Amino acid sequence: MRSHTARTRFLPVIVVISALALGGCASSPGGAGAGSPTASATPTVSEPPSTPVVETTLSDDIDGTKVTPLAIVTDFPAPAGSTAGIHPVLIKVKLEAGDVYGGSVHPSVASITRRNGNLDYISLGLGNPKELVTAMSAAGYTPLQAVPAGKTQTGWIGAWLSDEVTEYDLVYNRDEGKVIGGSKNGETVPASRSITPLTPR
Repeated sequence: MRSHTARTRFLPVIVVISALALGGCASSPGGAGAGSPTASATPTVSEPPSTPVVETTLSDDIDGTKVTPLAIVTDFPAPAGSTAGIHPVLIKVKLEAGDVYGGSVHPSVASITRRNGNLDYISLGLGNPKELVTAMSAAGYTPLQAVPAGKTQTGWIGAWLSDEVTEYDLVYNRDEGKVIGGSKNGETVPASRSITPLTPR
């Protein structure tokens, strides 16, 4: 029987200062014979192929983080040299980082697992392995990055699943931790976990 050891994660309090870059816009003076300015066409950015899923938001009621699945890819070609018997699964998610305790929220809080898997025997937080991230990026699936407190980003998480697995869950998992610094220094933050099936629409 595998043993499962709880991990403690320290949550630093971080004050994020955003810099706003202001760009000037020049216009040509009007006059007799002056031609009307022509708007430049904006290139259309096409999304890589994916299947939309039912958008069920997983909410962390303790630190305010929210994760919503948006789309899934189950036929992504495995990079050359990949281990036999497993296949990549990619999930597009929207990550809204909570700001109760500060600090960035990392993509590792979201994991792709087999449907109704026993999470006591599944390693979580292993998404976006290096060899898969390289292939994802080259194909236009931008990997999700760490999101600063109070901000929202959308990106992709990839994981390896056994070939016999054809139905998937998205798991939000944040381990128990302690706050370091600020007015909440030393406060224990209870763990949070929630699950939703990844159901194509």
